[in-house]
Amino acid sequence: MTPASWVRAETITEIVGELSSGRTSLMLACLRDVTVAGGTAALVDADGAFDPASAARAGVVLSRLLWVRCGGRRDAALAATDLLARCPGFALVILDAGETPPRVSLGAAFRLRQAARRARVAVLLVGRRRVAGAGATLALRTRRDALAWTGSRRAPTRLAGMSTRVHVLRNQGAIWDPSLLAATSNERRWWSA
Repeated sequence: MTPASWVRAETITEIVGELSSGRTSLMLACLRDVTVAGGTAALVDADGAFDPASAARAGVVLSRLLWVRCGGRRDAALAATDLLARCPGFALVILDAGETPPRVSLGAAFRLRQAARRARVAVLLVGRRRVAGAGATLALRTRRDALAWTGSRRAPTRLAGMSTRVHVLRNQGAIWDPSLLAATSNERRWWSA
């Protein structure tokens, strides 16, 4: 049970970007794909930013999700991610490192990748900047492109959607799902509020 076809089991995928760039929307899409298909996912939440109600509205089956809250402790978040990546039974293990991703040595990144291979789990790292370096098979950067508002033209009242551009930073054999991301290096996607 793999999340999206571009997030493969036994590999590390990174999604990086600024706040409100679409990185969390991509993460929720992966969680939705796994849990709807009957797989179990684990989310290590370094900053406590995960909102279960929003995830449920995005289609995530919360009963198939293990949520680990780390209260801002980066060392605990890394240790939890490493431990969960070694546990068989998860289809996807995510570390949402937020705005201050931890420093990860290249050796630690390759050990995490080896753990993912052994347990046959997909590992997804989400944050402001890359942390796995050459340990990642696929690295994507999200960037907010445009906002769409509803309401009168004089006073827009509600955010209706956001356009995101996804740029491929690293691709070491990832398979692309053309319905989500195109093979081009700069594809625009719209997300609904």
